Amino acid sequence: MKQVLVVDLIESDEAGFACSKSRLVESGLPHLRPFNIGSDGALDLSEVYQVDPSEAPKGRGQLLAGDILFNNTNSAELVGKSAVVTAPMTAGFSNHLTRVRVDRSRVDPFWLSFWLRKLQASGYFTANATQWVSQAAYRTSDLGKLPIDLPSLAAQRASVDLLSRAEGIVRLRRQAQQKAAELIPAIFAEMFGNPATNPKGWPAFPLSAVADVISGAAKGRDLSADESVELPYMRVANVKDGRLDLDEVKTILIKKTEVEKLRIVPGDLLMTEGGDPDKLGRAALWCGEIDLCVHQNHIFKVRSHRDRLVPEYLRSLVGSAYGKAYFLSVAKKTTGIASINKTQLSAFPVLLPPLAAQENFRLQVEAVEGVGALQDAAAKKAEATFRSLLAKAFTETGPQVHLEMEKALA
Repeated sequence: MKQVLVVDLIESDEAGFACSKSRLVESGLPHLRPFNIGSDGALDLSEVYQVDPSEAPKGRGQLLAGDILFNNTNSAELVGKSAVVTAPMTAGFSNHLTRVRVDRSRVDPFWLSFWLRKLQASGYFTANATQWVSQAAYRTSDLGKLPIDLPSLAAQRASVDLLSRAEGIVRLRRQAQQKAAELIPAIFAEMFGNPATNPKGWPAFPLSAVADVISGAAKGRDLSADESVELPYMRVANVKDGRLDLDEVKTILIKKTEVEKLRIVPGDLLMTEGGDPDKLGRAALWCGEIDLCVHQNHIFKVRSHRDRLVPEYLRSLVGSAYGKAYFLSVAKKTTGIASINKTQLSAFPVLLPPLAAQENFRLQVEAVEGVGALQDAAAKKAEATFRSLLAKAFTETGPQVHLEMEKALA
């Protein structure tokens, strides 16, 4: 197999052009930005900015099928993303992107894009980028200097076929996860109506009347070994919208006398006190994932009075548009950040259907979440398979490797 430099495979590369948000227009030339580069190597066109066509220097505004958009500037963990254009587009692109057009007689653009994604996933671009306070940049000229083992076009296309199929399975698994997640709000709306209009006339009570709202532990205290204990704790980063992310759990020192107050028990709802306005009031239910765990001071723990309020019902209520609208209306807002305090959360008006109806909802939620857990496990397995194949495709070559990759997909 011949080793070449990436620059030897590039016919041309072209940097994009900047255009501030103040000059965006409602209808004009699409202007692709780094957020349009999906993690799956495809363009995400769910939101596309538009600019006046005159903004494009020298009339630049065309992308061809097979063009690779390389994200040269982004946050450190995202720099180096890439995506392949699959159909000709009349579109410009940001100066944080570089359009790479390859010599297709030597290299398949999808194969090269998978190779770039392998480097990005390994942290190569993050480690080798020039970094500032909030951004990192990797020069396209440095990209051209990288050596690459170049198999035949037939071998490249065989790898692309296998990797594309593996990633297609990942995509289907993620879509199944999303559909399962969308079922719970739909069930909630069917059973209880829109909370904003309350068509079924459920009585409203302040949250403090049907639950205990408890603040968390603060970090940075100087505690002796005799009076303290080190325990896992839930941070804002662990609380996603409706679920917990336990991939990284840190520990905290707290007073031994505070353990019982701060202990999280199954059924407790963990709610963030602040963050991006559109994510204010994120909430997730604790199901006892860790035997003994506490929560930080930027998270409220809400413990329902079980004779009146079912935790699964409360989670859906606070996560609905009704809940988000309330929190946003009472929140303290600073630049890009909104936060609520314990008094405001305690005053949240809880619409209270009969306990039997809430319990029925809980049973349906458990059934849906059981399916969701299976979908989550299947998605993780598919992602692990794809990562393994991505590494194997560029570290080993030949028919035997493709046969092994094929077996991994079976």
